[in-house]
Amino acid sequence: MITVKFFNNKYFYTTVTLFLILLIFEDTTLYRLYEMKKELNEITNQNKVKSIEIQQVKEKTLQLTTNKEALEKFAREHYLMKKKDEVIYVFDDL
Repeated sequence: MITVKFFNNKYFYTTVTLFLILLIFEDTTLYRLYEMKKELNEITNQNKVKSIEIQQVKEKTLQLTTNKEALEKFAREHYLMKKKDEVIYVFDDL
């Protein structure tokens, strides 16, 4: 008797309808909220990686501006610069 009365209640149907609208038809469905949370986690992880890369670049820049040997090594490796009377052999890894 109680369950039949419960299912015939207009508030029950209103509540069920409201939940269906919120879970299925609105822009912020449960699936959409899950996707947004997953995207937020990915962006947060990318942000951490980029922060580490920025720190490494800052350290490399500081080292290149203050250390003459590091600057010379960088120029030799990346721009194939050489001293006079010096021969450079470039090996290409295939």
